[in-house]
Amino acid sequence: MRLEAFQPQVGVHCETTTLRNMLHHAGARLSEPLLFGLGQGIDFQYWDAPVPGRGAPMLTGRVGPGEIARRACAALGAELCRERPPDPDAARTRTAELLAAGHVVGVTVDIYHLDYFSSRSHFAAHCIALYGLDDDLAHVVDTAQQGGAQTLPGESLRRARDSREGFLPSPNLQMHIGGLPKRLTTDSAAVPREQIWHAVRATAERMLTDRGPRRGPSGLRRAAAEVSGWHDTLTPSEELVPATGRFWRYAGTGGANFRALYRDFLREARHRTGEAALDRAADAFEGVRQQWDEAIDLLLGYGEAADPGGRLKAVEALLHATADAEQSAFEHLHRLAGERTGESP
Repeated sequence: MRLEAFQPQVGVHCETTTLRNMLHHAGARLSEPLLFGLGQGIDFQYWDAPVPGRGAPMLTGRVGPGEIARRACAALGAELCRERPPDPDAARTRTAELLAAGHVVGVTVDIYHLDYFSSRSHFAAHCIALYGLDDDLAHVVDTAQQGGAQTLPGESLRRARDSREGFLPSPNLQMHIGGLPKRLTTDSAAVPREQIWHAVRATAERMLTDRGPRRGPSGLRRAAAEVSGWHDTLTPSEELVPATGRFWRYAGTGGANFRALYRDFLREARHRTGEAALDRAADAFEGVRQQWDEAIDLLLGYGEAADPGGRLKAVEALLHATADAEQSAFEHLHRLAGERTGESP
């Protein structure tokens, strides 16, 4: 069974792509950058490697799994229903019921078990939009990098959903849109201006709040301070150092560890609110994106570098400068959004 009139919406990040497909089929035509921004998705988080020295730390540029969908739906007034059936059979039964009721179902999966994924590592914090189930096949939408609409064996999906391995597993978790405000189904420009400003301010406030040495600009500065030592602490460094660059550019981030996606949100926010003052913020994040991309290029070329230690020193300096630039950009956004919402200090 496949949903009638379903139109795949392909994106760059797994959670926002999944959310966009669920909302679009329910009748809300919204862009991926807007959902990322309303979901307050940008962050920096430092996670230790599971085994020190055997793998690079997980350095991600977004908030935790599920938070973007939850916050974006709250901002939109959409009902987000989340559930975790107790086992694979119950999960399939419940998913089939939701499909029969006309819902696109977002499911969390371990990419290791997805036939169309080239990566052979376990990563369980991925999500995809499910729009059809036949006896032996599942029909899903993944990111553009993974080919968009895909068909895979039902058993592969079953294993991917039930996996307990990899980063942040959430076996058999699924979500769907229970309902939408009528205004969202009749006018794509109906996102309240105040919700955009609230999301901007809440994001900036979180990024400027001291949450310890592993989050936000502090986490980025910690990572920067460690980069120059990766030549000695990561083994084999010629594989693990470029892998970090690939993760920041290609692992469903939209480029530059989610900074390009947030820049695009600010550009759309400027268009939707008519606030020319947002041009400065969008330009600042374009500069931030360029700094991230420069650092990524250096990491990707590490294995062939004549002076790998010097290359890592350059990355360290770039990341420190990037942390400063991000902090400055969020300070500006916090002031601006505070003025627009009447929440200025």
